[in-house]
Amino acid sequence: MNLIEDARDLFLPAACASCRSARAAGGGVWRGLCPDCAAELRALRPRLAALRQAAPPTVAAGPYAGALAEALNEYKERARRELAPALGALLGGALAVVAPEIPGAVLVPVPPTAAARRARGFDHVAAACAGLGELRPCLRARPRPDSVGLTPTQREAAARRSLRTARAAGALAASGRPAILVDDVATTGATLRAAALALRAAGVAVPAAIVVAAA
Repeated sequence: MNLIEDARDLFLPAACASCRSARAAGGGVWRGLCPDCAAELRALRPRLAALRQAAPPTVAAGPYAGALAEALNEYKERARRELAPALGALLGGALAVVAPEIPGAVLVPVPPTAAARRARGFDHVAAACAGLGELRPCLRARPRPDSVGLTPTQREAAARRSLRTARAAGALAASGRPAILVDDVATTGATLRAAALALRAAGVAVPAAIVVAAA
């Protein structure tokens, strides 16, 4: 973010988080987006993600491209929290594909590291899936290197070192209910695989995952 962008955001109506040229809508689920970009997101249809790692079967709301990629980047990197309902609606579409096959499942968001949460000011995955179902904070994330530039093997090793189960995982295991993992972007599947391995080691079944976008 530069000074010109700061000034624009302070004194002018918010620009669309995707195209950043048209004016964003002021309310509703698709707030933060202009009508054209909102229409592009509404037109997306969930799809099974093709991941290189042996992650749980993962349904993505759309591809990591176009208006969706731009909106996700603004949401994460510039804390455009008003986009949470739109991204949540997309996650809801992905959830509708898998939920009927997994009765009684709870949602387990993949957590950010403490440093990432401080930088953004919020847990972006948990905020996006709030209201979609019962959330269980079963995972904790220790510090980890940026995944940009890492090989798939290095990504998985970093994720496995970082992700640990929280106390809530034990209670979930005792209940016998399965978990659906939730994340923002799936690239290789390394993070989802590591999260599933951690939960399964604690006795929690992880038959599926959903993400906003798949790269």
